[in-house]
Amino acid sequence: MKVPPILSFLFVAVLATACGTSDATHQGHVPGAAEMGNEHEGPAGAVQLNNGQPWDANIESTDGVNAMLALVKNYDPANGDGAVLKKELVAEFSEIFAKCTMTGVAHEQLHNYLAPVHEMLDKLGTKPSAAELSELSAYLGSYGNYFH
Repeated sequence: MKVPPILSFLFVAVLATACGTSDATHQGHVPGAAEMGNEHEGPAGAVQLNNGQPWDANIESTDGVNAMLALVKNYDPANGDGAVLKKELVAEFSEIFAKCTMTGVAHEQLHNYLAPVHEMLDKLGTKPSAAELSELSAYLGSYGNYFH
């Protein structure tokens, strides 16, 4: 699904005020890729390590990524409903942003890590292919390489 430019703009505006708060009104927010970098420096870049070590992440981010990974791994393409899978993945993804308490460079790097997840979720259809599921699973599984 391609996000219209106006929606991407609205996503950017919402994240600029939402990230770092746990206000329940932001729980349905699905941030766009352009907003997931440092809000003052533009789009996200490649995720980097903290001097060769993983960044400290808040437990809500770690739990959210692990929940998304479990959803993908437990999905049965033969019998599962791809629309439900996507809805559940987007809900978990949104929760990560709703409960975002990280700050500084670690926060920026989390956004850099999440930008490709957003892109994968955007492309995920109602009948996800094995390749899409494998790519998403492998990427979500790499979270521990960058955060603990």
